[in-house]
Amino acid sequence: MDALSDVLRSIRLSSAFYFKSDFSAPWGMNVPSVPFAQFHIVVSGQCLLQTLKERILLKEGDIVVFPHGIRHWIADSESSVRVSGGEVVESINAGCPVFQGPETNNTLVCGHFEFDRSVAGLFLGELPSIIHISSQNQETNQWLRQITDILTFEADNEMPGRDVIIQKLGEVLFIHTLRSYAEGDNHITGVFAALFHERISKALKVIHSDYAQNIQIEQLAKVSGMSRTNFINKFRALTGETPMNYVLQWRMLKASELLQNTEQSISQVAEGVGYTAEAAFIRIFKKRTNYTPLKYRLAKR
Repeated sequence: MDALSDVLRSIRLSSAFYFKSDFSAPWGMNVPSVPFAQFHIVVSGQCLLQTLKERILLKEGDIVVFPHGIRHWIADSESSVRVSGGEVVESINAGCPVFQGPETNNTLVCGHFEFDRSVAGLFLGELPSIIHISSQNQETNQWLRQITDILTFEADNEMPGRDVIIQKLGEVLFIHTLRSYAEGDNHITGVFAALFHERISKALKVIHSDYAQNIQIEQLAKVSGMSRTNFINKFRALTGETPMNYVLQWRMLKASELLQNTEQSISQVAEGVGYTAEAAFIRIFKKRTNYTPLKYRLAKR
C-alpha cells in the first residue's frame, strides 16, 4: 500500500454533502470558520470568493477546498446581500431555496470533508488555507467533470445507495484535489511533500508497513535509492523531522489507534508497534501524548 493511502486511512477521511442547487442573482453566502475542510464546485456560471487574504473569480468547472475550514464568503457579486451558509442549506433541504428565481446564474455543489485532526495535523498541517483547482487545466478538468457529473446525477435522483455514493465520491474528490495540488507548481512542504516525493515516499511506505520491525536508516536509504547522508538530509528538509523520529511518531499513531479501537492489553499494543519492553513503550507514549496508554484509552472512549 502506498504511503498516502496509509495516511488517508489513519486520518479517517469521510465526506458530507450539503447541496447541489441553482442560484439566481443576487445571491451570496457567508461561511463561518468550521472544524471541517469545506469545498465548493462551480457547476455553471461564475462567481466571487473572498477570504481574509484573497479574492478569487471562480469559473465554471472550478473547485475550491478549504483544508482548515477558514471563514469566507461566496457570491455572484461583491454588492450582493449575503446570508449565512447554514440558512442556505436549511432552505434548500426544506424545498424552498432562498436564492431561487426565474433565471439561473450559478449552480453550486457544496459540502465538506472530515478527518481526525489530531492525526491529520502531522500530514496535512502544511496545506494552504485554500486550494483552488481551475478548470483551465484540461487534465484536471477531466476528472473533476466526471466526479461532478456523477455527484450532480446522484444529488438529483433519489436512487438506492445515493447517500453512500455521494459520500464516497466526496472522498475521491478530496484525494484528487490533494494530487492535483501536489503535482501543480506549488512549493509544498512538510510530510505532505514527502508523500509525493519520488524517492522519500518509498521510505515512508516501508515505515508505514513495517513500523513494528527494527527499521534502520540504511534500509530506508537503500529503498529510496540514496546514500545514507543524502537520504537523511532530504528527509529532514522535506518533513522537518529525522527519519527515526518519524518512525517513532508513526508508531505512536498506530498505538493510539489500537488503544481506541481494540481490546488488546497494553503489552500487546506495545509489541504490536515494535516494543518488547512495555515500560519503555509507556514512557515514550506518555512523553508524546501526555497520557499513559491506559488513561488515553479511557479518555478517548
